[in-house]
Amino acid sequence: MTSRSQPHFARLYVHAFASAACVLPMASYVLATFRWSPADIGVGAAALGISGTASSPLWGRLDDRTRWAPRAAVLLMAAAALAAALTLGRAPHLATWIALALFGVGEGPMDALLTTRVLASRPHASRLGALRAFGSVGWVLGLVLAAAVLTLWPGHAEWVLVVAALTALTSPRSWGERATPSIRATTAGSSSDAVARPPLPLKPIAAVLVVTLPTSIGMSALVQFSAGWAHQELSAGPLLAVAPIALSALLELPVLPWVDRLARNRRPMLVAVLAGPPLTLATAILAVFPSIASILAVQGLIAISFSLLFVGQSRMLAVAVPADRQASAQTLGSALITGVGGLVAGLVGGRVADAWGYGGLLGCLSALTALGGAVGAVALLRAHRRENVAIPCRHGRASCTVADNR
Repeated sequence: MTSRSQPHFARLYVHAFASAACVLPMASYVLATFRWSPADIGVGAAALGISGTASSPLWGRLDDRTRWAPRAAVLLMAAAALAAALTLGRAPHLATWIALALFGVGEGPMDALLTTRVLASRPHASRLGALRAFGSVGWVLGLVLAAAVLTLWPGHAEWVLVVAALTALTSPRSWGERATPSIRATTAGSSSDAVARPPLPLKPIAAVLVVTLPTSIGMSALVQFSAGWAHQELSAGPLLAVAPIALSALLELPVLPWVDRLARNRRPMLVAVLAGPPLTLATAILAVFPSIASILAVQGLIAISFSLLFVGQSRMLAVAVPADRQASAQTLGSALITGVGGLVAGLVGGRVADAWGYGGLLGCLSALTALGGAVGAVALLRAHRRENVAIPCRHGRASCTVADNR
């Protein structure tokens, strides 16, 4: 892809994230207006996470082999959002949970599939964060649209889901060509060569999971529960409930390009580990000082944490696998990290909020991200030591360091 593809990338990010913003952070608010309990809301959020976790690797394998997988995922998002709107308040909870799960099937791989194409494009690979900022623009747009619908038609909260469907349907049809060697190009139609390829290296992907999963859980919980928390316990209206999430996304616009520059000369693991402390501090502040003012005040910390996590995680996965399997790696990594994070945040977070209140949930998130930061620091230190351990020397000595052999 050339520089002409940048506006196309921008539009894909805007539409995909605007549709997701009408569902992921707003589901708790919309379901709360129908008097769903926090536990039932948590099941709905978990349905999104479970379906995305289970399906994302399959979308990645399809994307490594076909051109139509991303567009099919977008169409599924639209159909599922419309189904959720039609069932909410008119059918048992199970029907809406199923519709939300189908939305998760389509939405789950979106970020990873877009990341794959950006990293595969030489003109844009070093600008991953800057292009991902258009996703933040779309996120804000989706939140504004959702808040406007809830303000103008408060008795029809399900119409937010219709807006999500329309936003997905109006996204660009073409996702462009994959710039990295595809399975079609490398095998020249030979199925035996495809079978002979080595399996996707799971150990490096698991190493990414160890570093980033705690922060991902904390981030997912904030996205899923903050609007419902503000509405139920802080008496916030729709505009005020989504204002913090929108503010965080706006702050990502300057932070993501800054993280791009930070990541150019630093280990991806270091970038990912640095995402933990800001989120730990933010959730601690919210747990101790629960108020709309506190929510607004910590959004800068949340934007920094998200930006570091996204760029660090994406680049860790990119260096872990061959170029022609990036979609499989990014979607599998997203399923295991972001998907599992959303699942745990939804199921466990809802139960914790039921038992201890939202303040207890935020305190648990602060402790979890602090523990995750400590684990990440240990992993980073071990990786640094492994790189400097004595190895066979090319200069005739008994041993030397990695730096000596360069």
